[in-house]
This record gives sequence, C-alpha cells and structure tokens, in this order.
Amino acid sequence: MQLVSATRVVRGLESIIDAVAGVLAEQSLDATLSSMARALNGIVPYTSLAIYEVDFERHALVPVFAEGQFVEETMADAPKLDDSITGKVVKSRQLVHLEPGHPWFGRYIIDGTPQDLEAIVFCPLIVAGRVIGTLNVWREDSAPGFEGTIPTFSPEEAQLIKRFAMLSALAYDNARRRELLSEQARTDELTGLFNRRHFHERLAAELARAQRDEAPVGLVLLDVDDFKRVNDVHGHPVGDQVLIGFGEVLEDHVRAGDVVCRTGGEEFGVILPNADEGEAARCADRLVEAVRAATWSVAGPITASAGVAVAPGDAGTVAALFKAADECLLAAKAQGKDRAVRCSQPPRA
Repeated sequence: MQLVSATRVVRGLESIIDAVAGVLAEQSLDATLSSMARALNGIVPYTSLAIYEVDFERHALVPVFAEGQFVEETMADAPKLDDSITGKVVKSRQLVHLEPGHPWFGRYIIDGTPQDLEAIVFCPLIVAGRVIGTLNVWREDSAPGFEGTIPTFSPEEAQLIKRFAMLSALAYDNARRRELLSEQARTDELTGLFNRRHFHERLAAELARAQRDEAPVGLVLLDVDDFKRVNDVHGHPVGDQVLIGFGEVLEDHVRAGDVVCRTGGEEFGVILPNADEGEAARCADRLVEAVRAATWSVAGPITASAGVAVAPGDAGTVAALFKAADECLLAAKAQGKDRAVRCSQPPRA
C-alpha cells in the first residue's frame, strides 16, 4: 500500500511540473487562472475550486476565480480574515484539510450555499515569503456524479494540491504583474482613464470590427473650454482636479460599452461602438450638458466643446475619423464653445 501511494505521489509531482510549465506560458491573468484550474483537475479531480486574493486593507479575501458548484455565490462573497477558514489559512500560512464531520464546518458558510457533505483542501499561495491568496478545492456530495457518496481527499492528494499551489502561486503572481504593467501602459496617470496610446489602439480595433460587421462607430472629441484660464487663475493643482472631475463626468454619462480616454492635455475622446450619427450626436450633447451642470468648486463654471464624427460615413480610418471629429471640435470652439458640432451639421447662429 505504501509503495502504491509513493508511486502515485511521484507521478503526481511529475504531472504538476508538466502542468505548471503550461500555466507559466499563459499570457493573461484570466488564461492563467483557467489553466491552473484545468491542470489541477487533471492531477487531483475536484467538484469545485476557488482562488482568492488577499486584500490586507479591507482585511478580507477577494474571489478572483471560481468553477464548479455555486460559482455565482462564491464570486459574490468576500470572507473576512478574522472569521473564515480561508482567513485562518492566510494567517497560519499552512494547508488546512477538512474531511466530513470536522468541527470547523458550519463556522463559515458562503451565503446562498447549502451545508452539503464535503471535503475541502485550503492552500496558501505564497510568493517570496508573502501570502498573496489561497487555493480552495472541494469535493461535494451534491455535485453531479457524486450524489450519495462520502466525499474525501486522501492525505496524498492534499499534499499534491499543496505542491501544485506552491508552483502555481508563482505563475499567478507573474501573470498579475504582467497585467498590472499592461494596465499602467494604457492608463493616464492623472485621471485613471485610458491614455492616447490605448485610444488609438482601441479605435483601430473598433473600426476593423465595424468594417467586418458592417456596423457604425461614433467618435466624440471633447475639450475643456478656457482651460488655460483655470491654470493661470487658480493654479495647476486646481487644473488637475478639473481634469480628474471632467473625466469622471464623462464616465458617468456614457454607455457601459463606450470607451473614455484622455488623449492629451485638456482633450478627451469617447469611442462609441455601434453608434450611428444620431446616437453619437445625442451622446455629445449629453456630455456637454453634463459638464455644464457639474459643480467645480473653486474653479467656477466649466464648459466643454465637442466634435462628432461617425464611421464609415464621415471617414473609414483612425487618422481620417480623428481629423473629421477634430475639425468639428474646432468648429464648436469657433461658434462660441459650450456646444457639440457634428459632421455635416449646419452652423448655429
């Protein structure tokens, strides 16, 4: 029996090494998490799995991935470090293996989930001496194919999960760092909006998709009116606050799928997938009105000018569409500011 168990562990360790090599090759965080789950299930089959990230500021664990039973309930739950079994794992930095009947069951139950007969292995994810999260693995008697059985993990299986967690923590941390660097590369440092680089990349992608699907793409370019006066009269810190607030107003008044970017200085762009001329014009008017109605404290009233262009009617390339919208923006400035102008729109008196 001991020889069989030892052979199983050795084969499991070999499988872990092979599996983690594949996990490390994944480029995105989502792909890494999915690959981790898929790889582990091939080594130690389970009915449910969840990966948590530690949020030390909130003193809680944030679910970042789940599959199997009760995924929606698991992703909606953020267990506290002080009153959850997962929190005990983070604090102790040790594996916890619970079999059916263990007295800890019932102390913490995810909202909306039943108290089924289950076995669980909790493993800390540790990188460079830091606990960054946990890997929780279940076998439940309510899962399809397991009804009427007594779920259990053998000690050997628990140790294989632990070894897998040790190596996959490195893959997860690497993917998380890559994601953070990628996000920083496409984010404007002051406003937190997408930057000019991402604006051009996303607009190119939307135009390619629109051409393929024969769908329109709207573009609204906006400029803070008289922004130089804000800086000259109130100083650059107030000017920065105006830009931050301006970006927040834009985000609050666009559709969920629209993309708000700071394209430079006091200039902003909004990409509107599947928006025709009427929808793009209404969006621009709505944004100009929202800026006018916002409260700007010491800076006083702030207004915006906007230019609107729509592909493919006004232009079909990134450069041409941007130029068309920018010319409309300049026309809005020339007509008195605090307004939106769209291509082919007759000038206002």
